[in-house]
Amino acid sequence: MKRAKRTIVILSLALAGCRGSITPPAATPEVFSLHMLATSATAPLLQELAAEYAPRGTLISLRAITLNWDAIAPQLRAGQAPYALTSAGPAAGLWAAPIGYDGIAVIVAAGNPIERLTVEQVRHLFQGRITTWDEVGGPALPVTVIAQEPENDISQVFQAEVMNGQRITLAARLALSSASMVELVARTPGAVGYVSMAAPGDGVRAVPLGAGNGAPVAPNNATVSSGAYPLRTPIVIAGLSAPDQASVFHAWFAWIQGAEGQGVVARYYAPLQP
Repeated sequence: MKRAKRTIVILSLALAGCRGSITPPAATPEVFSLHMLATSATAPLLQELAAEYAPRGTLISLRAITLNWDAIAPQLRAGQAPYALTSAGPAAGLWAAPIGYDGIAVIVAAGNPIERLTVEQVRHLFQGRITTWDEVGGPALPVTVIAQEPENDISQVFQAEVMNGQRITLAARLALSSASMVELVARTPGAVGYVSMAAPGDGVRAVPLGAGNGAPVAPNNATVSSGAYPLRTPIVIAGLSAPDQASVFHAWFAWIQGAEGQGVVARYYAPLQP
């Protein structure tokens, strides 16, 4: 009889130990399916911002469509899409929230030793008024101007910030994307082009720019965030109106402007100033 009682006690302790090691099932995350538009320059950032947003078990399943800004703005006004991410700057009558800054890099082939340019010299290069690099302190090499399609957001910013309404030379070669711009400039010794600060790759370099007689400044997160680099444009979320405070859009946009979201922005562009 004593042996039986002992056995019962041992089994009870063993079962108690098993119960203590059971892990409760993880809560199923709530998934929100969202639709947004983006320009070609900002589309990779938008996808990453959606992929990394997961507070309190919330996940975003994003359907993003990439278009030129000229096609995006009418859709926002017509209510065909709620919001868009762009570096072209918000159109009149649209709500916008900044999430960072893009610097427009003026790029040359890696072997071009030009040390600096002013914004005025860049304008003259793209107008075709400067035809050889030795006119601006570079090598005795003819200038080849390469421009992107005028409808994309980078071209629109370049027109506004550099060209001041003046036309780019008709002799300019056309790059159909930022990637093709980098490729064309890299393989053309006297070429000059422009891309987002997120775009430069192998074979090209960004020329430091100065305003007037100021010291030349290279585009990087610090100089673009502070405004020291002269060619910058805000990265904004634009829409017909601000999101409702109870919506997932509001929570997501607030997260993007916070520390975690700004860390993601900084992988591509200059973050907002703290």
